[in-house]
Amino acid sequence: MDEIIEKLALSLPDIRKLPSVEARLIIAFRLAVVASRNAYDCFDHLSERLGGKLAATRILILAETIGFAWPEKFQIGRPCCSQTTPDEIWLAAALRLAAGNNRPAFDSLSCEMLGDGERERIFTDLRNFVAAYTG
Repeated sequence: MDEIIEKLALSLPDIRKLPSVEARLIIAFRLAVVASRNAYDCFDHLSERLGGKLAATRILILAETIGFAWPEKFQIGRPCCSQTTPDEIWLAAALRLAAGNNRPAFDSLSCEMLGDGERERIFTDLRNFVAAYTG
């Protein structure tokens, strides 16, 4: 019981303490989500940040896929905020697993939150984004 309480008390990492690629991707994802929620065209900015139009398109698709599949509202920080959210930490881990093509570990990470179909679609979209990202 004490272990669980200790884990819950741990603060989430500051985005500035993450590896730079993870921090850049979380910030890009935040921008994609905020832009889509507010009908703001951020495509050129995402293209520049992620290394091209294909990567920008794929992160927008990924944000939409996660938004529809997530059991609750996917929590992101404000673009200027240094504090990460549990969902953003999940995203960073999921991107790492997709980059390593480690589907079993992704399923293990996500099976309590997402059904088979949702995991399949998200993993495919993660892999497609990773393939296009040249950051």
